[in-house]
Amino acid sequence: MKRVQLLLLVILFVFANVAHVFCATAEGGGVVLSSSSEARRSTDEKGKEQQSKAELQMDEVVVTATLLPTPAQKLPVRVQVIAREEIEKSRANNLSELLTEKLPSQFQKYPGALSAVEIRGFRTDTMGSDIKGRVLILIDGHRAGTGNIAVIPMDNVERVEIVRGPGSVIYGSAAMGGVINIITRKGTGKPSVQGTAEYGSFNQYRVAGEALGGLFDERVGFSGTASHLESQDYTDGSGQRVKNTKYRDEAYALSLHAAPVENHTLFATGSYFHIPVAGTPGPTYAPDFDDHKEVLRRYGSIAYDGSLRDSDVNWHISSYGVFDRSTANDPAVEWGYSSSTTETTTTGVRSHLSIPTFSPGRMLLGFDWDEIGVTSETNPRGFNYSPDTTYDNFAGFAEQQIDWNRLSVLLGVRYDYFDEAIKATEGLDVVPRAESFDHVSWRAGAKYFLWDWLGARAAVGTGFRVPAADELAGRYELSYLKTIGNPNLNPEKSTTWEVGLDAEYLRLSGGLGFFHTDYTDKITGGFNTCVDGDCTWTTYENVKGAIFSGLEGYLNYQIPFPYADWVRLSTYADFIYYTQREIEDDSYARTLGSSTVPYIPEASMTGGIRCDFNGKSVLQFSVSYFGPQVVQDWDYTSPTYGKGVDKSGFPLFSLRFDFHPLKAFNIYLAADNLLDRQYSFVNGYPMPGRTIRTGLQTRF
Repeated sequence: MKRVQLLLLVILFVFANVAHVFCATAEGGGVVLSSSSEARRSTDEKGKEQQSKAELQMDEVVVTATLLPTPAQKLPVRVQVIAREEIEKSRANNLSELLTEKLPSQFQKYPGALSAVEIRGFRTDTMGSDIKGRVLILIDGHRAGTGNIAVIPMDNVERVEIVRGPGSVIYGSAAMGGVINIITRKGTGKPSVQGTAEYGSFNQYRVAGEALGGLFDERVGFSGTASHLESQDYTDGSGQRVKNTKYRDEAYALSLHAAPVENHTLFATGSYFHIPVAGTPGPTYAPDFDDHKEVLRRYGSIAYDGSLRDSDVNWHISSYGVFDRSTANDPAVEWGYSSSTTETTTTGVRSHLSIPTFSPGRMLLGFDWDEIGVTSETNPRGFNYSPDTTYDNFAGFAEQQIDWNRLSVLLGVRYDYFDEAIKATEGLDVVPRAESFDHVSWRAGAKYFLWDWLGARAAVGTGFRVPAADELAGRYELSYLKTIGNPNLNPEKSTTWEVGLDAEYLRLSGGLGFFHTDYTDKITGGFNTCVDGDCTWTTYENVKGAIFSGLEGYLNYQIPFPYADWVRLSTYADFIYYTQREIEDDSYARTLGSSTVPYIPEASMTGGIRCDFNGKSVLQFSVSYFGPQVVQDWDYTSPTYGKGVDKSGFPLFSLRFDFHPLKAFNIYLAADNLLDRQYSFVNGYPMPGRTIRTGLQTRF
């Protein structure tokens, strides 16, 4: 009943705002002088007085936090942007490598293109779809269809926007800890082509090409990329060869955009990514030298953006599709060849309308539909532990934005309805069942500028993860395995409040914030239950979750050289320090032997310094620090098997030097893990030692 009342209030509020727009249009003879237009006029008048102070302060416009282009400095939440230039100068071939260098976080990385990322205590899910994830990965605002960040290449990416904190009001399920949005390139400017050839340690070589540009006065644009990467087994920091870590991939992408009529834009993009072989050696305490994995991903989307300039009304509608297939192969000689394949198909539609409301604000109204299907299959010698599932999600949301003088406010609410089902599955005895589910999310935030260069922000909001179909509606068995879903499950929920200060003065920008998250109704399995008198079944239940709180900060500074204007020096740092990582589920804490949430470092930091010598050469040094944490010991030979153990922190240093002898040529040398440190993100899975790469780029 409360949900119905809340929805009625939202509908009435939306209706009142829409009526206001059309009434204002009628009274004004069909032309509305919107609140944002008035604000821009007022801003233009003040801007002339402040121009000299703001010459070096350029507000970065982002879209992920609110779906509308908004200056990052006006948002009540932290948004980190990794720009195209940073992507090109990084060591990243995929999203995992980029975030390891740029995002202070914890990563669970394994050989064989498998990686998860954590934000504010929550993590992506690397297996299958993104349904069971708690951090959401997007491509151009659409679900990426995976939580495995190692299978998302960076060639055709313009920038990456990272929103910290819950984003469920805009994006729905899985956006509990944050949202990472990969925004693809839209070719502009004079058409050009670029080729790259690179060779490095472990016989790694990479070739890549791209073509992009604008045509017909920028009314048409294109961006196309292609790449191939291959490497052999690597050695770790101790000089030991890690067998079965060979790797090969190929990636292709194409984006097209057109603006045939003013204020109306069409955009289409597609990508293909294939890993024909990625060795999966297993942990050092149980190595496997012949297992390997194959990954195939296809992504495509088409979008239309339009506006009525006079009435300041804007709209967006897009459709997308993702196919993701991952196959694990085990040629075990004594048992015969076996394989296990998981295919995930994700499709959907996103739409929203932006209208001016009352005097100082705008309202965003949106509707989403997503359909996800997950199927699993094995050869006769394999084992299938997961039933085939389908997942339909219908959602509507509304968010009011107010921008009044020095104050910016966000107020949002979302309603989600889910239909989930399990289906007959080869290798499992499944009773097909379906369940429905709904949920309401909300958030509120404000940013107030104490002075032109200093803003204070505060926000509170909720995130959630819907129970997956097997957790909610499952009933399946395989000999000793008997699992039944729990239709009475609540969604996992997080409530986060945060406060912070952001400063931007001349060449300096930085901020400091504090957040506190209450994670409740965690879904976990393994609870015994009886079905028709048979008490060998297990089910899922909600348990207490955890408390996360911590400090976050960032700093960017362009260091002036008054007597050497041909040198440009800049530095950056970004960190998180947890003041609380407490498990609230007493049973889990006893099993783990620790009340500290595992796999969450006490502190993480990224930073670097860049020196540009008049554009002819660039030297870049960066460091990432991953702090101490508690991890679960999965070494079955260990006396602490299954318990929480301490894992020490470690830093990683990298260096890159670019030299431009001619405008069309760039020669670079890069070193990763510069100190040749022996390290791992997950115990038992050593990462590569010092890696040297050199390459040549040409652009015409």
